[in-house]
Amino acid sequence: MLLTIVSFIVLLLILIFVHELGHFLVAKLLGVGVDSFSLGFPPRIWSKKIGETVYQVCWLPLGGYVKLCGEEPGDDVPPEKLAKSFNHKPVWVRIAVVFAGPLFNLVFAFLAMWALVMAIGVSHAPSTVGMIPEDGPAYRAGLRYGDLVTGIDGREVSFYDQIEEIQELSDGSPVAVSVERDGAARTFQVTPRREDARDMLGDSSPYWSLGLRPLLRTEVGRVVPGKPADLAGLRPGDLITAIDGRAIRDWVELEEIVQGPAEGRGKPGPVDIKPLNFEVLRDGRTMSFMITPVAEPSQNLDGETVYTPLISISSRPTAVRERVGPFRAAHFSLRDCWNITTLTFSVLGKIVSHKISPKVMGGPILIAEQAGLSIRSGLDDFIFLMVLISINLAIINLVPLPVFDGGQILIFLVEGVRRKPLSLRVREVSQMVGVGALVALMVLVFYNDISRIVTRRGGPPPAVQTGQAE
Repeated sequence: MLLTIVSFIVLLLILIFVHELGHFLVAKLLGVGVDSFSLGFPPRIWSKKIGETVYQVCWLPLGGYVKLCGEEPGDDVPPEKLAKSFNHKPVWVRIAVVFAGPLFNLVFAFLAMWALVMAIGVSHAPSTVGMIPEDGPAYRAGLRYGDLVTGIDGREVSFYDQIEEIQELSDGSPVAVSVERDGAARTFQVTPRREDARDMLGDSSPYWSLGLRPLLRTEVGRVVPGKPADLAGLRPGDLITAIDGRAIRDWVELEEIVQGPAEGRGKPGPVDIKPLNFEVLRDGRTMSFMITPVAEPSQNLDGETVYTPLISISSRPTAVRERVGPFRAAHFSLRDCWNITTLTFSVLGKIVSHKISPKVMGGPILIAEQAGLSIRSGLDDFIFLMVLISINLAIINLVPLPVFDGGQILIFLVEGVRRKPLSLRVREVSQMVGVGALVALMVLVFYNDISRIVTRRGGPPPAVQTGQAE
């Protein structure tokens, strides 16, 4: 619990500091006076005045602010400070100062991801073939589990993502897939077929597929403390070889046994839970563990609570780390940040259009939980979470509501077109509307967070516990 709280506070303070630093630096650069720079909300822990600005750290780490000279229309600005008054600056200056906060969050996300890629490299799944569907092109052509793909149509292949790239470029034409099997080289002619891929938002997109899957070994990487696998005695490094007497070689098979077929997951309704006998290889010895999965609640895109049988373990990655230079690292960082940005806009768009339930939205409690989980998984996971939230923070702040930076920018644009400021009454009404919307949003996300906790602690209804042993 303490680690979760500390990691949550550290994450928030870093992102808030970056956001407010953007406002602060651009304001100073463009000659706007800064009365105070606050990290957190009062009561105050520490403060110091340097020049015209009071710098302070406060106890409540859920936000921060930069108080600009003459920021509010009714502010009484001394004549000697009019040149530095925010509201006396041109529209483009005011827009630049306000936009700098979200911009710095985006820049920070890019730099953090770039530093992460530079430090740990790019992760690639090896080109070893895993469990593949028997009705797929690759299986019918003769490829089998454990084959190492070494080339396609004369192009050398070292990683699985190269296979995905080549199969999409094939445009359905047959390709020669070279593999290494039992030390011998073999080549198979495979004709890709058109398939539909569904992303995490339920959208489908067609692509050319060879019918291959990467190998996901059944070696345990992480065991969640206090969950079924941990309580039964499973440990990181264990190699799961069989479940209920059925030999398994791939993580896909393990998931199908524990969670059921993939097409049946994420749907409301009862789930069958029963004890499972896991056989594992540990330090050269075969050991058995009886583990009963727990029906863990989550929400699907419709906001319905669904239960998934889990024993709470993750696989040990078999990924290959490729070291890259600064320019390629920048490319990967930009790509990942762009993907997160487009995904965030897609989620917001689907929530507004009622294609996704607003129940999927989370607030501070969910962020705190994810911060705790990520820091336990490693610093790289924590940094990635920080990147994700920094981008989301930038996008949310650009929403055109007066309490957000986007609302202020909209007001300044209107004033620029009208060539005169909006009346004080209009600004007050818009501010009240914005505050009301913000309060409603906060109530919603806190309600969602608390509902998740209540659902999780209350457990699934009796009908869901079908077949579970006492």
